[in-house]
Amino acid sequence: MALFHGINNKAKNTDSSGFGTNPGNYGGRFINKDGSANITKRGASAISRTSWYHTMINMPRWKFLLVLIGFYTGVNFLFACIYYLIGVDSLDGIDSHGPEWIKFGKAYFFSAQTFTTVGYGHISPNGFFTSAVAATEALTGLLSFAIATGLFYGRFSRPKAYLKFSQKALIAPYK
Repeated sequence: MALFHGINNKAKNTDSSGFGTNPGNYGGRFINKDGSANITKRGASAISRTSWYHTMINMPRWKFLLVLIGFYTGVNFLFACIYYLIGVDSLDGIDSHGPEWIKFGKAYFFSAQTFTTVGYGHISPNGFFTSAVAATEALTGLLSFAIATGLFYGRFSRPKAYLKFSQKALIAPYK
């Protein structure tokens, strides 16, 4: 009998998983009657408890598009700042004698062309650091478009229920 001395003898063995209609004395139901989960997650931060995929799939269409456009604009702005900090002299095709905002604008549009892997050829990187940043941005762009495509597909392929439920039913003979 010393073999089982670590087991709590007051614990009750029950075959119920908590998904039944009778909660009994095992602590309650896992799913409430309204369909919501009766489970709390503890010990994890709010960021680790959030499913970004499900958040993006379930948000309204206008918010989803706003997040995608904001991400695209923000990433291009970030890489344009990096190109501008490296120096627009390392980008062939940009006149270094113009106003600063024009130089930054050209760096931004070069960033957009690199992010989308269009690369019109008018502006090209010249130097190791600029080429490394451009390669990193192209990889970021490819991965971002792959994720966005998956999110679009997930939103389109999500089933939608068009049934309405009521407390009253009308039953009539067929024909």
